[in-house]
Parts: sequence; C-alpha cells; structure tokens
Amino acid sequence: MKRKNFMLTEHFSYYEMTYSAWADRHHVDNTPDALQIAALVHLCQKVLEPLRLQFGPIRINSGFRSETVNIGVHGVGGSKHLTGEAADIHVPDVATGRAYFRFIKEHCDIDQLLFEYKRMGAVWIHVSCLLDERQNRHQVFPNYRV
Repeated sequence: MKRKNFMLTEHFSYYEMTYSAWADRHHVDNTPDALQIAALVHLCQKVLEPLRLQFGPIRINSGFRSETVNIGVHGVGGSKHLTGEAADIHVPDVATGRAYFRFIKEHCDIDQLLFEYKRMGAVWIHVSCLLDERQNRHQVFPNYRV
C-alpha cells in the first residue's frame, strides 16, 4: 500500500505520525480523517515541536492509530491515539527520557504524560494533548508500568 506523505509541521510528517509496522504487516488501513489530522497537527505544534527545538530530532514510536491498529497492538480502549491526540516518543536512554519528560511537564499544556516501562527494560514516553485544550487533565505519571 503506497503511503502519502506531507509535513504536518516544520519537522513532523504525516507519514511518521501515522506509520504503523503492525498495519503494514497486516495490510490494514491506518488513515486518519480530517479532524484526526487536525489533532495530529495540534499535538505536533504544542508538544513535539517544542521538544524537538529543545533536544534536536526525536523519534515517534506511535502516533495515530485506527481502531483496528489499536486493537492489533493491544492499545487501551479509548486511547487518545485513536483521535490523533497522542504519541509515544522513543527514549534512547533513561537519562534522556527523563529530560524529555521534565521538559514536557514544565513547558507544555498536556492531557496526559506517562513515562512508561515494561519489566524487560523497554521505556518510552506517552503524551497526549487534546484539541480542545480546556479539557486537558494535566495528568503526570513519572513511573507507569505497562
């Protein structure tokens, strides 16, 4: 399946914010609608661009997920990934991840911020920012075991 690509913001592309290896492997469509794309743009503008400007290039593990993709990757029901309002950020090492986490907590208006980890050592940051910023809950979980 050929994927379209364009820039959502200066440094974040549609492709990277919608790519799913699971969807590719299972030939599942992971295309957001116009409102979900608007939410992805908002997330990039409000959280990911400021993070990139502070730390340089960052890698997104997961952005938008269709319902089928979310189920396939064992995402939680009602995930903000479904609406384009969440991203999982790759953490190259714990110290860098903690710096990312602190920066987002101190400088970004967020709904949820989780420093997630698995028992086997994998870590990443989950961040959500709602399109209607008045509904952001400002929940911060510095150690969230998956």
